[in-house]
Amino acid sequence: MFDIKLAGENAIIIYFGDESSPELAEQISFYTEFLHDSLGHLIIDIVPSYTSALITYDLNVVDHQTFCNQVSEALAKAIFVKQDHLSDLIEIPVYYDHEVGLDLERILVEKQLSLPEFIKLHSQPTYLIYTIGFSPAFAFLAEVDKRIRMPRLATPRIQVPAGSVGIADKQTAVYPIDSSGGWNIVGKTPIDLSLNDYDNLKRFMVGYRVKFKPINRQEYIALGGQF
Repeated sequence: MFDIKLAGENAIIIYFGDESSPELAEQISFYTEFLHDSLGHLIIDIVPSYTSALITYDLNVVDHQTFCNQVSEALAKAIFVKQDHLSDLIEIPVYYDHEVGLDLERILVEKQLSLPEFIKLHSQPTYLIYTIGFSPAFAFLAEVDKRIRMPRLATPRIQVPAGSVGIADKQTAVYPIDSSGGWNIVGKTPIDLSLNDYDNLKRFMVGYRVKFKPINRQEYIALGGQF
């Protein structure tokens, strides 16, 4: 069921499956949390991904073989743990409009959609966090409705404003900080998702679910939204 491989001097990677799916993402979330609770005194970091998890451990405390054995034992125990692992639902308000959605007009023309139609297609699904990206709280969410999927930009922007909501193929995400990026920007949240609020590290975890809530311009401004 689990395939444990060496991934460096003090790291292993655990493969939980071959293809990503909502079910597998929830399993990975459960097992990595279980490992953290069971072996946290040995573990430096756990980085979950679509079908695997990278774990770095403290060689000053445990050797490689002993750590692998303990991981295997913990995973075996986890299988029999009877626990309802219900993922938290995170609601993010989003202002969908041309003045903050840098690529919105182009997408509407290309997809032959009205703005209300697009908003419904993007905000209606409940998305699953499959992995955390290049910065903390940059959560890769899937799956975007096929009718509004867009490939990454051929030339990434030098700077995308913090709070921007983007689409790249079947994934969507919110940029927590100002950064470069090649996703298609369709809106913006007024909520600070950066590490200015360290609780964001706990809010955005693999296996959790995200729902976008459309808001109007007045609500966006009232919540502290910037242009």
